[in-house]
Amino acid sequence: MKRWWLVAALISLQAAIAVARADDDWRNVDPDNLMLIDVKYGRIAIELFPEFAPKHVERMRALARAHFYDGKSFYRVIDGFVAQGGIGEGDDKKPAGWPALKHEFDHDPAANLEFTSLNSPDLYAPEVGHINGFPAARNASERKLWLVHCPGAVAMARDDNPDTGGTEFYVVIGQAPRRLDRNLSLFGRVLEGMQYLQKLNRGDPAVDSGVIKDVEQRDAILKVQIAGDMPRKEQPRFQVMRTDGPGFTIKKEERRNAVSDFWLHQPPKVLEICSVAIPTRRAPDDKSAADSSRR
Repeated sequence: MKRWWLVAALISLQAAIAVARADDDWRNVDPDNLMLIDVKYGRIAIELFPEFAPKHVERMRALARAHFYDGKSFYRVIDGFVAQGGIGEGDDKKPAGWPALKHEFDHDPAANLEFTSLNSPDLYAPEVGHINGFPAARNASERKLWLVHCPGAVAMARDDNPDTGGTEFYVVIGQAPRRLDRNLSLFGRVLEGMQYLQKLNRGDPAVDSGVIKDVEQRDAILKVQIAGDMPRKEQPRFQVMRTDGPGFTIKKEERRNAVSDFWLHQPPKVLEICSVAIPTRRAPDDKSAADSSRR
């Protein structure tokens, strides 16, 4: 009998170790880096990346805390491309008190940004991979790192001058517009709520670059807030799989070496940076409503 108890204890210990190791593959999203956008369809959760674009993240936090976006709209929405929100386009729409920011397109690799290579060729960059859960690219000869425009990427819109972005942001809602890489300041990515962005009313890309002229047809931004400013029990809590950990490495290799009876023609062992999903989940201690669409 004692032997069976010993075996059971060892099995339980091994299971506990396995769970602990599995948990090590995940990191908690800092509530101060979690921006929440409420639209009538539901809530969009965006992780901000201050280590890469500190000035833009600082600005988005300040705008949210000033309730700048509350009551504004997604006024330029192009199917298969982007959803752009804020006060609107044009020099007359640039609000006082929120001056344009200097662009943050790329970084020196020495800026304490750990790059994990995808180890797969890319058409737009010498090398692609991930930085702390964000799809990224680098050029070793130029000693530069940058984030890439995958679906769900969030960036600051601008005029022709690279240092003219200040309040207007956009989210990639379609195919990856990689030609924009290193040309706009990316500062975040959607963790949850892409389905609500896909419900936004569209503009005609052939008319004024997709700006929806009829204001009544624009979907309103009900509220933008930073999760860290909310009462603890109301804060959504997210975890993102570590892209420099063994769990994500296994997932990448499983996708690279796809094995299935379904295949009539075996896919090449190539990974495309925007097709590699980064697992995201609600944290075990999340006390907020599970269904954000009820808000």
